Amino acid sequence: MKLDRKLFRIGIPLIDKQHERYLDLVVELFEIRERDVIDQAAVDDCIEKVLAYALEHFDAEEALMRSVLYPEYEAHRVKHDEFRNGTDRLSSMGSDGMTPADQITQLTKWLVDWFRAQTLVHDKKLAAFLKQRVCARIAKKAISYPFHSFHSIPSLE
Repeated sequence: MKLDRKLFRIGIPLIDKQHERYLDLVVELFEIRERDVIDQAAVDDCIEKVLAYALEHFDAEEALMRSVLYPEYEAHRVKHDEFRNGTDRLSSMGSDGMTPADQITQLTKWLVDWFRAQTLVHDKKLAAFLKQRVCARIAKKAISYPFHSFHSIPSLE
């Protein structure tokens, strides 16, 4: 499975690293599909890892949003809840008479499509808000700093 990982970067290092890990797990799941013999236990284990990591990421992202008083927190959390609610259905797809290969195909498509839509809309909005907050803090510090000449402006690095 070839993914353009740049699509999932939002410019916030912590979140970008978590997105990379999530994508690694999705690719790992897809690689199981490419095997000659697909072991259902390996499929179930990998699905569990992907879903658990997604939930861990959501918890971290939601904690970040609450800590910065993100005004669109509720809407963003609702999107995460849609994923959480879908995980029960997704993880039980193997019991619907699907082959492991079909299960993986359907699941990876859903995981990538949902994640792409989430990242391109909601995560990018969060990133813009976080970057704006950082810029506002830097500007506030610069404005309140008592410098006497152009050469005494403190470095922001």
